Amino acid sequence: MYGPRIVHGKPMKSDEVIENVIAHTNQSKGSLLAVLSELDVQILSGLKAGRIVRLPNGTRFEPVADKDGYIHIKVTVSLEMEKIVNATFWGDWAYAENIGKSEAEMIEYYNGKHPEAPFSVD
Repeated sequence: MYGPRIVHGKPMKSDEVIENVIAHTNQSKGSLLAVLSELDVQILSGLKAGRIVRLPNGTRFEPVADKDGYIHIKVTVSLEMEKIVNATFWGDWAYAENIGKSEAEMIEYYNGKHPEAPFSVD
């Protein structure tokens, strides 16, 4: 309840992503959309064949099945991307003051906010 979490801003929609890529490359909107469409086709082709698909940027798509035979797609970004986001994050946090607190410290924090209904780990 009081653990640190990111306050998500306005979602970045596909049109914004497309416009940003066009602005930073020499690609036209049509050529970019064609490449992205073909990328989807190739990712689907690999996944439907039961293959893990790795992109040049390190993003990884993996088909995984549950006990009922339903296939889920697990997406993993590169460690490098995760490191960059962690090192340069400028978004907003809720309860940032609780970053790094132990479970005992969080229980103490919660109990201070809710003395009428204290939490215990018994």
